[in-house]
Amino acid sequence: MTVLCQWCGVANPDGREVCLRCNSPLLVVSGTDAELAAEPLLDEDDGEAEREKEAFDEHVLERLSAGEEALKRLHAALGHVDERVTELERSVSLLDSGVQALIELLDRRKVIRETEVIAAWERAATTEMAREELLDKLRERREVVVSRARTLGPAAASACARALQSAELALLAGQPRRAAEALAGALRRVGRHPELAGLLGELAFERGDLPAAEGYFRQVAGWDPKNLEAHIYLGTILADSGRESEGEAQLERAVALAPESFLPHFALGAMHAAAGRAVEARRNLRRAVEREKIPQAFFLLGVVELDSGHAGAAAKALERAVALDGEFEDAIYYLGMAYLERGWNRKALECFNRVLELDPQRLQYQEAVRLVAGNDPTVPKLPPEAEQLLREASAAVEAGEIDRALAELQRAAGIADHPSVLASLALLAAAAGSNRQALAAAHRLLRDGVGGAAGLAAWTALLETLRASRRHGAVATWGRRLLEQGSGPIERGLAAYELALAELERGGDLTSAMEYAHTSLELIPRELRQYPLAALGRIHLAREEYSDAVDYLEQAAALSEAPSILALLGLALLGAGDGERAREVLHKSRGTAVGDLKTDVLTHLARVGWLGGRGRRKG
Repeated sequence: MTVLCQWCGVANPDGREVCLRCNSPLLVVSGTDAELAAEPLLDEDDGEAEREKEAFDEHVLERLSAGEEALKRLHAALGHVDERVTELERSVSLLDSGVQALIELLDRRKVIRETEVIAAWERAATTEMAREELLDKLRERREVVVSRARTLGPAAASACARALQSAELALLAGQPRRAAEALAGALRRVGRHPELAGLLGELAFERGDLPAAEGYFRQVAGWDPKNLEAHIYLGTILADSGRESEGEAQLERAVALAPESFLPHFALGAMHAAAGRAVEARRNLRRAVEREKIPQAFFLLGVVELDSGHAGAAAKALERAVALDGEFEDAIYYLGMAYLERGWNRKALECFNRVLELDPQRLQYQEAVRLVAGNDPTVPKLPPEAEQLLREASAAVEAGEIDRALAELQRAAGIADHPSVLASLALLAAAAGSNRQALAAAHRLLRDGVGGAAGLAAWTALLETLRASRRHGAVATWGRRLLEQGSGPIERGLAAYELALAELERGGDLTSAMEYAHTSLELIPRELRQYPLAALGRIHLAREEYSDAVDYLEQAAALSEAPSILALLGLALLGAGDGERAREVLHKSRGTAVGDLKTDVLTHLARVGWLGGRGRRKG
């Protein structure tokens, strides 16, 4: 047997594992020595081979030594970075403590409210993050935009490069509208440019300017019918603006262009889910999660399954979403709802406590914990007839038949004096302006000493109805009682809000109204924070402090685009001298869905099952 080197082909003595010449692994080949007699054996030249081997070994050792030295330097550098990070953490901690102490001092001296500082801080951070996202988008697309412009000629390339630079500077200065104007001017000069139009569409979409975004994406789709992102954006915008058939056609086109892509299926599934078409939503969302394991897709699929009454399938999808993102609040909350639907109260309570730890100021989380943890066997179950009437009332509300819904709830209240029925009746009657019914139902609940979600509903209906009927003295009496004796921050925050508005609307002391509004802002749950913010905006409007009014009302509008909030913001902008934005906001307020505190509370309490006929049930 002769051993050949598989790299250099030179024969080696039998029994060696590596070549004497190049130190590579050897290949064993069948044959006789006679067949390879022409090849010289290395035995004749062992000295030279050994020298080459030693040289190779020295080279390897040098490389290993150099690697060890580099590793030591890297280790030292990492140690230095770790020390610097520790120092920075300590510095940030000290700075945070100093800022917090300053905020508390200013708050105590009534110079600046802590809630004002935190709200302004959050708003500034959100604005900065949005600006950074737009800058990243612009920088990512720069080369593509300029490359396409070069095909249109040197003048077009130069115009696009200048526009991109101007847009970047405008974004750095916090002026997204100026950035969009610079890019739009370049698009008008260069003409057919799908990449630039797409970038403008995405910038408009991020700013919330949907009409402008729609126009740009229509241009892109016209110039490049196979542009997948244009069809997805366009379909989403059309669906959001109520043109579902057009939106569905665009998204179906996107699915046809990229059937193996995640995003078209997800967008189409989300559109069907929003429209309540469970079968189509489920089909597209399942296709989406087959292509890519995204927690948001599993979450939406779980919500669709839960709304369809498939609690088991919902739990499986939501478990996948939580496994992919352990801090996905909504997924954990709805997983608790799926467990609750299946009667697994212990697992549901674990989920609700988990999200409450993540965000303790969420109303739906607090009430969900109360629902399960406060499982009281003394509370009667809702009779089947009353439960059926409650479901029919819910369907009537969704269909806009408020009078029929009130009649069904009144019948249910005659069958069962149950907290769920009375709370639903109180809130719906208050929202519909049926003051007598609202007050009667609310007083029945309060006389029975009902707490939790049903008690909150009763207080909301009572105070809102009294204030709507301009009985400000009664609002002050009941509101102060609730503010002093309320069982938790939700009730006391609600009382402070109603007291602030009552003081404002009766032409009372604006300083007291502001104190109540700030108290409410500190106490009220996150979902309802737009109301004390709007109250503060109204108070500053009454004091003709337009800049402060705009500040608070912009925060409120970011949380809820209710017509009343947008109308107040428009007035504040007019007072501040910003007529262009005022016209834009006032125009938007005319086409916005109506919402108020009563309906918002009803929505959030219904989500945790209190007002959906479930009541408290044993697990």
